[in-house]
Amino acid sequence: MTIFKDHQFISLGLVTVVMLIILYIFTQKNKKKKILKFTSAELFPRLAPNHSTRRNWTKFGLFCSGILVLFFALARPQWGFEKKQAEANEFDVMITLDVSAAMLARDVSPNRIEKAKSSIINHIDKLKGNQVGLIYFAGNAIKKSAPTEDHKTLVTTLNSLDIFKENESGGVGGDANMSSPIEEASTLFKSDDRNKFLIIISDGYDSIAGEGLKRAKKAKEEGVKIFTVGVGGAQAVPIPLDPLGNEPSSFIRDDENNLETSKCEARYLQDMALATGGEYYNLGAAGEGFSAVIDKLQSLGLKNSRTVSDEVPIERFKFLVTFALLILIIERLIPSSKLNLSKSVNLCIALLAFLLPSCSKQENIQLAEDLFAKGNYLEAANYYEMELNASAGIDDSTKAKLYLNAGLAHSKSNNDFLAIQCLQNAINFSVNSPDLQSKSLNELGNISYRKTNDWLDQQNVSEARRVWEEAIKYYESAFQLDGNLKASNNLSSLKRQIEERINSLVSEIKGVVWRDINGDGIPQKNEKRLKAKVFWDKNNDGEHNASNEAFLGTDPNGQFAFEWISSEYPVSMSIDSEIIEDNRSRQNFLVPVFPLPPPPLKINHVKNYTLSVKKPTQYNIFLSYRSAPLIKGNIWSDANGDGQQDSNETGYSRAKVFLDVDGNFQLDENESSFSPDNNGSFIFPVPPGQYSVCILPENPDANITFPIEDRKAYLTYIDYESASEPLNFGIQDNSENQQESSSDNNQNQQPTPRQDQSKSENEAEEQNKAVSPEQVNALYQRLLQEGDANSQLLNEGKQKAGRIIRLPLRK
Repeated sequence: MTIFKDHQFISLGLVTVVMLIILYIFTQKNKKKKILKFTSAELFPRLAPNHSTRRNWTKFGLFCSGILVLFFALARPQWGFEKKQAEANEFDVMITLDVSAAMLARDVSPNRIEKAKSSIINHIDKLKGNQVGLIYFAGNAIKKSAPTEDHKTLVTTLNSLDIFKENESGGVGGDANMSSPIEEASTLFKSDDRNKFLIIISDGYDSIAGEGLKRAKKAKEEGVKIFTVGVGGAQAVPIPLDPLGNEPSSFIRDDENNLETSKCEARYLQDMALATGGEYYNLGAAGEGFSAVIDKLQSLGLKNSRTVSDEVPIERFKFLVTFALLILIIERLIPSSKLNLSKSVNLCIALLAFLLPSCSKQENIQLAEDLFAKGNYLEAANYYEMELNASAGIDDSTKAKLYLNAGLAHSKSNNDFLAIQCLQNAINFSVNSPDLQSKSLNELGNISYRKTNDWLDQQNVSEARRVWEEAIKYYESAFQLDGNLKASNNLSSLKRQIEERINSLVSEIKGVVWRDINGDGIPQKNEKRLKAKVFWDKNNDGEHNASNEAFLGTDPNGQFAFEWISSEYPVSMSIDSEIIEDNRSRQNFLVPVFPLPPPPLKINHVKNYTLSVKKPTQYNIFLSYRSAPLIKGNIWSDANGDGQQDSNETGYSRAKVFLDVDGNFQLDENESSFSPDNNGSFIFPVPPGQYSVCILPENPDANITFPIEDRKAYLTYIDYESASEPLNFGIQDNSENQQESSSDNNQNQQPTPRQDQSKSENEAEEQNKAVSPEQVNALYQRLLQEGDANSQLLNEGKQKAGRIIRLPLRK
């Protein structure tokens, strides 16, 4: 057995020394020829008395010896042994993937099989250093990759997977037989002294009922622990045969042409896993289920590890390095001519200062690499930094490599702050090395990606997006520097994962505020868009509380958009709006008209749009406003009692107009009433419908002269975007106060003929100006309340489970 670990360096050293000897002989002969051109061989000793051929050969011999000894040191001589203890935690993993036709179902995006493939590819690096194999199964199981540490082969196999080809010519056709992958895997595990794990990724349907569970129990006796990963949802869905990217139109059907469906049999997969002491996970939107399985395997492998003793050869290269340095020092101390001895000594000291750190350098770097390979990343980073501190005279390229390795080690140990510092230094010192810069940028992208997931775990999507933008810039920069394919693959793969994770958390809510003239609930081109303030009405009071209710403004086209994130689903939220003053009209009082919220009804809720967010997805809502139905008219003092408004008869205000609900022509407690203004004009918003409008003078002796019918009332029907015809009432009140009031009015006002309808309408418009929109809304809401007097408060328990996470309108 040779004592040299890397014996190839011995051969390389011998070749190097031989080449140096040949080169030296050639140069000496060439030098002698040039000298003899100017003098004879007899005269040369007199001209150069200090020249000594023997001394030069001695120096050269020492130099070659020193070089050769250094090569022997590089060959790592080893003799003697020392005992070392280590943790043995390696394990074998077989990944079995269901490739039956049911995996074409699209209840996960883009479909089950593609989601499973991407999950394996994206997380396989976590199993670095462990034997991993791959099996496809449906009706039968076929080994695709024997357990190996070369995971690239496994990834290549997965990328080339075509489920149709596997079922037609791959030998796995038919419905999934859940026992077949266990049977196949049991023959592929290599050794009995390692932890053996089997991961089954499937929708859980077993074509031979119970056979998979029975085989799983047997696998436990063989020392195999099974972890199952369920793919798909709990609801049965059809199985399309159309290529991805096309709308599903062709589906799998049975012999009787009935549509076949598939769902995830989570309970069965769980039973299989538990039978062996394993666990069940759902794959999830971003493959987090498969990632969790790997994390669990690593923890089990470490937990089940044992301390083993091993005899390790003792490295003996240090004394050879020291011997080589002594030879080279002696060589430098021998002057070739009249060289001052002190200069030789200075040169030797400089040589020692340069070469001695190299000894520790080799040791520090070797230790760091060994620790990194064993997973002791923090200690490895410390040794790389020790090497940086000990190597003051190293060039920038070497510094960049050391900083890069230290950054990678800190990143692996999740010490992101120090990792970023080291990686930034690596970029600064590798200006002329695009490859090193690219690797550093790629790792910075990985750190930002990891932070993105951390923020998403905290449901902070805004911060996650910000950090993810940083990751994208790092990956793109890495790819642009040297076409780093790993960075490009990371970007495309991780971008898909992040988008899926964000989409699994966030609901995007878009909408428009407009005047719905025709009442169809759909914005039309000819209907005006309204600028408004849209807010989340947390307490459902119909008012905006600026201190704790987030809001956003619409754009000029009445459009708005925001994102919503919740810790639980389904959840209900109330969205309210307030139109700005520019949208108001003197002749139209705009009120919100939304679908009724779910019972029990609370009247304030009619001003809110109640949105039920069942799951994170996109929602479109329409916040419509319509002109409230208006009852309007005029009351005049009919002094002569003829039922006609004469030019000398003025407005009458000492009466109440009321809505006669029960038809008894009397003002009851539950009936709405309102008073006219001083000129006798009135305007009152009401919900759409038919109304009996009556009048009640304050003076019980007063006589209602108009309408002239026996029932002194109007029957009118009004709807949104309309108002009643002017409802005029004549009152003959002979009381003294009313006569004085009439006299005063006659002196100060010009009377208006009853027949002048345009004047009556002008008065109604003045009344319109006098009533504020807030008053109209309050009256309108009160009328609605009267119609639902027995309503109860809506249970608001789930309305505070979420939060608005981003308000700006998305163009």
